Amino acid sequence: MEVGDPVVSVIIPAYKAAGTICRAVDSVLAQTSSAHEIIVIDDGSPDNQCEIIERAYGERVILIRQANGKTASARNAGIERATGDFIAFLDADDYWEPQKLAKQLAVFEQHPEVAIVAGRYFEQEPHGSPCEGGLHKCRDIPWDRVIRPAGAEAFMLASRMWTGTMLIRRDAIGQHRFLSGLEPAEDRDFWVRILQGQATYFCSEPLATCVLEPGSISRSGIGRDCTSMLRVVERHAILLGRVAAREWKSHVLFRWAANEGSPTKAFPRLLQSFMWWPFPYRSSLNPHRFGRVKRLAVLTLLAARIRK
Repeated sequence: MEVGDPVVSVIIPAYKAAGTICRAVDSVLAQTSSAHEIIVIDDGSPDNQCEIIERAYGERVILIRQANGKTASARNAGIERATGDFIAFLDADDYWEPQKLAKQLAVFEQHPEVAIVAGRYFEQEPHGSPCEGGLHKCRDIPWDRVIRPAGAEAFMLASRMWTGTMLIRRDAIGQHRFLSGLEPAEDRDFWVRILQGQATYFCSEPLATCVLEPGSISRSGIGRDCTSMLRVVERHAILLGRVAAREWKSHVLFRWAANEGSPTKAFPRLLQSFMWWPFPYRSSLNPHRFGRVKRLAVLTLLAARIRK
């Protein structure tokens, strides 16, 4: 690395990741534009991932051990340790495309005012097969141009961004940290705060792959995710405004009802959704205009069959 080159720190929280951590770290080491440091935070994992990391990488990886504190705590520990001008995040079961950092650093060089560069990503099943469509469908993203989101727009974009694609200037993070207790929606809350008024750039090219491991450090059941997301909406209700906050609460409850396996549990969530927002959603929230009505009809039929 020459004097004046961008200094990138990569933060990887890891919990029960003995089977995937090498794939994640190897994808960072394979970057065409090298990271300055790779920081892996062992979040009190009961497996042998630490031994695997030390044996495979030695001093090429900075290993931090801490008691289990979940994703927010682990990422915060990485931020405190990082020395780079730019910070990137990667979970231990996901991995990057080889030119991820190079493409993002090129954007920073071309647009010095930009503080955050995100991008599209692939989705993959745990057994290695790509999900249907492969490339994650990101609606209503202003691709390949500099924007300064604020208010409800910043909230929407934060809900669509995936932390595994992010590269951010350390100065833009400042004193902001991930909030423990909001997992697995702590990343969305963090990016809402960071995005406000910051020059941001979304690359239309895929930069990484999200592996949908059900037991991973950042993914959990629909109930926990939606409960945390409702708390995020409450935290940013003033930023959203009264009308948008009600619509967002309704949409989160609808998503909960749509993904809840038990009809008896899904039905009350759907009714709550209509109570908060009885009108059709904006297309940016849900492109299926009558999705809730269809879901209500299906749940009503299922409930009638259960009573019989």
